Amino acid sequence: MTDIAAAGYFGYWGKAKKDPEHPGPDYHLLAYHSLDVAAVGWHLLNPENKLCQELAEFIQLTPAQLQRLFTFALILHDFGKFSGAFQALKVFDTAALHQFKVRRPYDGAKARHDMLGWVLWQIALEEGLDLPKLTRQTLPKAVLDKALCTLFDTTWGHHGKPIRPGRLGELEDHLVDANILHAKNFIEEAAQLLQPEWPAAFFTAEVQSCFRQISWHLAGVAILADWLGSDTRFFPYKTEVISLAEYWPDTLARAEQAIAATDLFKAFSVQPFSGFQQQFGFIPTPLQQWAANVPIADGPQLFILEDITGSGKTEAALTLTQRIMAAGQAEGFYFGLPSMATSNAMFKRVTSHYQQMYQQNAPSIVLAHGARDMEQSFRDILLPNRTADASYQADEQTATAICNEWFADSRKKALLAPVGVGTLDQALLAVLPRRHQALRMIGLHRKVLIFDEVHAADEYMLVLLQDLLQLHARQGGSVILLTATLAQQQRQQLVKRWLEVLGQSSHCDDNNAFPLATQVSVAGVQQMALTSRADVCRTLSVSFLHTVIDCVVTIATAVAKGQSVVWICNSVADALAAYKLVSTAVADPAQCLLFHSRFALIDRQRIEQQVLGILGKQSTAVERKGKVVISTQVFQESLDADADLMISDLCPIDDLIQRAGRLHRHTRNANGSYQAGIKDQRTAPLLYVHCPEFTTAPKADWLSAQFRNTQLVYRSPGKLWLGLRVLNRQQAIRMPEDARLLIEAVYGEQASKDIPEALWQDELMHHGEIQRKTNKAMQQTIDWHQGYCADSAVQWYEDETEISTRYSDIETVEVVLLKRNAAGQILLWADGQAHALALSKLKLPKHHADKLADFTAQHPAQAEQFKQQYRQAKFTRFWLAEDDSNFSYSQLTGFSANTDDSKEVA
Repeated sequence: MTDIAAAGYFGYWGKAKKDPEHPGPDYHLLAYHSLDVAAVGWHLLNPENKLCQELAEFIQLTPAQLQRLFTFALILHDFGKFSGAFQALKVFDTAALHQFKVRRPYDGAKARHDMLGWVLWQIALEEGLDLPKLTRQTLPKAVLDKALCTLFDTTWGHHGKPIRPGRLGELEDHLVDANILHAKNFIEEAAQLLQPEWPAAFFTAEVQSCFRQISWHLAGVAILADWLGSDTRFFPYKTEVISLAEYWPDTLARAEQAIAATDLFKAFSVQPFSGFQQQFGFIPTPLQQWAANVPIADGPQLFILEDITGSGKTEAALTLTQRIMAAGQAEGFYFGLPSMATSNAMFKRVTSHYQQMYQQNAPSIVLAHGARDMEQSFRDILLPNRTADASYQADEQTATAICNEWFADSRKKALLAPVGVGTLDQALLAVLPRRHQALRMIGLHRKVLIFDEVHAADEYMLVLLQDLLQLHARQGGSVILLTATLAQQQRQQLVKRWLEVLGQSSHCDDNNAFPLATQVSVAGVQQMALTSRADVCRTLSVSFLHTVIDCVVTIATAVAKGQSVVWICNSVADALAAYKLVSTAVADPAQCLLFHSRFALIDRQRIEQQVLGILGKQSTAVERKGKVVISTQVFQESLDADADLMISDLCPIDDLIQRAGRLHRHTRNANGSYQAGIKDQRTAPLLYVHCPEFTTAPKADWLSAQFRNTQLVYRSPGKLWLGLRVLNRQQAIRMPEDARLLIEAVYGEQASKDIPEALWQDELMHHGEIQRKTNKAMQQTIDWHQGYCADSAVQWYEDETEISTRYSDIETVEVVLLKRNAAGQILLWADGQAHALALSKLKLPKHHADKLADFTAQHPAQAEQFKQQYRQAKFTRFWLAEDDSNFSYSQLTGFSANTDDSKEVA
């Protein structure tokens, strides 16, 4: 065995920040950190766990063989830190560490240590590293090298992105000859320590193809192992030299403790499903009864539950989830929703129930979205802080620094927690080439994915969703999709993609039934027509208003009768204009509320609470009387509110059905108070649609002449015309009877042929936009068959960068709103509040943000002070509204332009 004390590969791994209260070594030996991370990986890929067993079976290895091969690769995860350039970053007052002089200094951007690992490996091969001896195989060296590099790629990319090898000739200037010797010695001792088996089958083309598919899972395990293995609470810095064989048992024990402390990998026993009424405490709806009784098939399953709003789809999904987990086919679930507001509401619902799904202690539940810190019900769910390491360079964080940030960031943590609730976007990030994608991917493994309101996905998001569904099916996972307005073509496409993964016929018969429950498994497609619960079935009469003045008069009349009214506009500009008109038309302008997306977060939260106070389920007749809410799409997307009368600007038929779901949403008695299980005592519900007059022969400007912003927002006057046509015919929205009729009249396979010729030019342009969305989404997705490598995507992005789960051709900018107090001090808009910076932010279209008064130019010292005080706002734009002559902001109306620009769109 090599004399390890003289071998020279015990260079430093990381330098600790000085802590007077906890004195100790100020660096950790690289070899020991390598073993720390490998020890975590050893336990994470325990042959007894399902992940290891499934991955090993897929590549024709035993679980024990896979565990040793991957752990060997993990020992080399920081291989590039053997480079002289990295070791020269810090100078220590000790003779125990080698000091190197290299031709090129360390470059955290172009020659990171992860990339230098590949360089060291390649040069070690050139300098005589014996691969046949290492692997005990007689295959050509090139074959062995290619297979091993595919394995090592999963661990060299442990900082969240695959490495992209550079030019060997340039990169080797970061090394000195001694580094090569040390690297070779370390590889040989690591192999002697672990004794990995290299079956001949591992190097065959067939197994290598399979290995590339599971390399994504291994990369995720590597990221997690590096983070947990960098936790100095469990892996204290060690400078004295002992052999790897002596160190290994100790670090294995510490790794077991580190994993146990996370609470992320404990086994939780699922409660067998005992019956719906016992589980939820009320009689099930037909959909819920189906979910409780449908046979659970073997293998991955796709469920699509279509029913009207209020039919109990959430409880049906939780019922299926518990039954799937009880059958041993999943170990947790993630509930994804379209917005942060709906995620917050669902988080509370799931939190109150999910304990009943488990025996004895229930696992952690986590909320996942960007503003979860402002949600009171989740503020205390954080893992303990870690002791941070100093960064190597300003642009390259240590693993512990990332670890600390990540465990405080529920968006990434949620997918690893046994139970998570958050936005659909957090799951979709698992299929986009963005840092830590692989971590999100293993977070989804062996989970049931529940996605609500999937009909809200546009063409761009639908491509990503289909990719995610196929990925999850390949992992053996199950998915439950909930919807009230899914078009048949969309359902058929989702079913087809799932069947393709299962190797089944992709044919799916048309089924016009509604409500409808669909189950897709290896047994094929099973569908069940259902009925809706009587108290949620209803008929809404539809009437039409063709001018803004008509809308204002209708609202004033309703207010005089003591009714509560909601007017949903299609753009912020239209909502602002409507609010000004309505405020002057009613007796008390204070009875009017404006609600749109261009409020600072603190004001938006306040207005949401006000709206729920006057229109929520528990609102009283006194609270509701004569109230008016002027809003945009945010009303239909996030609030469980209930209006006595509603006006909606013309919008796509599926959106209109969603909006109409907030009209007489909660059954109320004669006093106007909510009462479950009764027939609503109010006058029959009436939905007004603000729209152009319907004509069978519209002109090209049928929509844009009077509803310019509506056309700019929805782009398809043809589909809006189709929706208006069916509404004119029906004169009502009858649910559930008309649900399929209304949707297919607009989105059915033959519907577009009925669009009048005069509207086809705009429709063709809209089709072109749809194609661009689809193409962009396809370009963004990952080529899974390439394996975890840089070439698997056109580009790999940093976290929080321009790649997105949602398509928008209007670029937005986040702005921090400021104010002056009475003493003239400039403060954050939400000064004095917890999370004041986040609560002071609002998003604006870039064309507005670029024209804001330049606060940094006007107040450079103050701007710098804010950036120093709030490090996360380093690149954020500050705006002092009262000093801006072009734009203004108020708590009542939010952001607005000071000029009267009727052409301004949302």
